[in-house]
Amino acid sequence: MTNDADNLHSVSIDLYGLSIQCQTEDADLTQELIRPFRFFQKKHCNHRVVIQVEQTYPPYDSFPPIKASYSTPRNIVFKDKNFKIIDYFGKGVVIESNGKAVYKIYGQDADFLKEAFYLLALSLFGEHCDRCGMLRVHALVLSYGDLAILAPIPPGGGKSTIALAMLREPGFKLVSDDEAIIDRSGRVLPFPLRIGILDRKVIQNIPDQYVYSIDRMEFGLKYFVDIEYWAEKIETRQLTNSVLIISERILRGDPVIYKTSSGKAVGVLIRDAVIGVGLYQGLEFILNHSSWDIILKIQVAMKRLIRALKLASSAQVYRFTLSGNIALNAAVLAQFIRSL
Repeated sequence: MTNDADNLHSVSIDLYGLSIQCQTEDADLTQELIRPFRFFQKKHCNHRVVIQVEQTYPPYDSFPPIKASYSTPRNIVFKDKNFKIIDYFGKGVVIESNGKAVYKIYGQDADFLKEAFYLLALSLFGEHCDRCGMLRVHALVLSYGDLAILAPIPPGGGKSTIALAMLREPGFKLVSDDEAIIDRSGRVLPFPLRIGILDRKVIQNIPDQYVYSIDRMEFGLKYFVDIEYWAEKIETRQLTNSVLIISERILRGDPVIYKTSSGKAVGVLIRDAVIGVGLYQGLEFILNHSSWDIILKIQVAMKRLIRALKLASSAQVYRFTLSGNIALNAAVLAQFIRSL
């Protein structure tokens, strides 16, 4: 959609009540920025947030003389009563004008712009979830029939590779590759964005038009697959019944899944939902507060904990001992889910 008055191209997305309009001067860039969010694309929204992206060198000469508030290994944050400016050492800048739901991203590198927009949108969505009583859990989420399967898998456990394998199994659909969204009523909401893989060989059979790559700021090159590739294998329903499968790695042995108590899931949910390890809480991109500010706010942390406890108590809970053989892990998981 083109805004002729301002010569801007804009596309709208709606993340369960958080309406975001992406604006650029380049239609192709706009489409690349919202590419992970196409499941949530809307023609008309009452926008709560506008993110303006300019593929240009940041206009440092126009910035006010603000003192640095804090820094991280990849950026410096400047803040006063009017602005918050995050400078990525010349690679790009993210700006919030205090009191206005308008954010600006500047940068010459397209990969920086795509990563910055993606992380900013997710960070703002994280704040929205806290306001609305929704819980985010860092997990692979699949569906089988009317059942939602939430699998928080530790780093190195092959979460995305297992997801690819499960999508080849009859009857399974993808709810989300990376995070579960649970609403106030306990329903698991579809949140399909993309599937990310480090090794291009793993997805070598997928046509190029569905695959793109981003050279990320800290973590290097990663390949992503559009959810459109799987079409009918993407879950679009809100699911009430859920199974929570917590996991652990073993150095040697076969994968196995067995029943466990809801209490065993609490520690995992504190890590993956209350604190949100693996979820982007926005140390730099959540512009109203740093992630540490949010976690240190007892009220927010306690509300997350209460929702996590409700999830643990309402779901069937199992423990999955993961082997080093990811294909075998996926086969055991598929067989187990079919047996429920």
